[in-house]
Amino acid sequence: MKNNRETQLRSGERPAFDDIDYPDERDIRLHVASIVDEALPVRPSFSSQVGAMYRQLGFRHLFRDLTEIVFVLALGLGVLVFMALFVLSNADTEGIYAFIFIVSPLLYLAVSVIFFADLRRRDTYQVEMSCRYNVYQLASLRMLTFAAVSLVLNIGFVCWIAIASQQVDILRGVLLSVSSLFLFAAAFLYGQLRGRTAASRYGLVGLWPLLNVGLWIAQPHGYLGLLSSIPVYAYAALILLGAAVYVGQARRLLYFKPKLT
Repeated sequence: MKNNRETQLRSGERPAFDDIDYPDERDIRLHVASIVDEALPVRPSFSSQVGAMYRQLGFRHLFRDLTEIVFVLALGLGVLVFMALFVLSNADTEGIYAFIFIVSPLLYLAVSVIFFADLRRRDTYQVEMSCRYNVYQLASLRMLTFAAVSLVLNIGFVCWIAIASQQVDILRGVLLSVSSLFLFAAAFLYGQLRGRTAASRYGLVGLWPLLNVGLWIAQPHGYLGLLSSIPVYAYAALILLGAAVYVGQARRLLYFKPKLT
């Protein structure tokens, strides 16, 4: 077929369209796939993006306010221990479980609120938003770290309560604390990402203690009985659900682009 086309060209004849080598269906699909791959590269996974961010920036830059974070966590842990001593001397087992559930998110809340509240008040906010890794992309890694640190401190705190009280089951106490932490953290990030005003962003923060304390006061037996009677596997399911939602919200921070004002 190629020789016929060359002969037609030398003789001045126009080649027939039937002599043209059209690509078959397989070749067309391969070419289209290569064009799509070039134009729309596959988005890297969340773990690979976070890992690359950490390797390129380093711990010192990501946590340049480490001294402030450690101070807030130490102060918060001291307050929790002081509150726990009061609860241990005045509450029964169900009351201790309720205390653990209510206060478990407080360490995470303390470091996270300080970070987000200070975010837009910085003089360098707009400059940081134009960097390769803006402040919200850095926040995704910081939020994961805050949750992990709070998780470890909460587990240690619950174990100390269990040993001091001799009434609390360590497994139930830990699951109660971890489920509370992840449910609150997921709701907190949801508010930060979707709230348009300060009231909407921090509304869920205020609702957490008000709702739980209100239920404790209004229906003490029902509230305390519910926390104590929920099966262990139900708390495990809540932890998986809360952790999955939280990681999903942290991932959204990588692509979050608020309007610069």
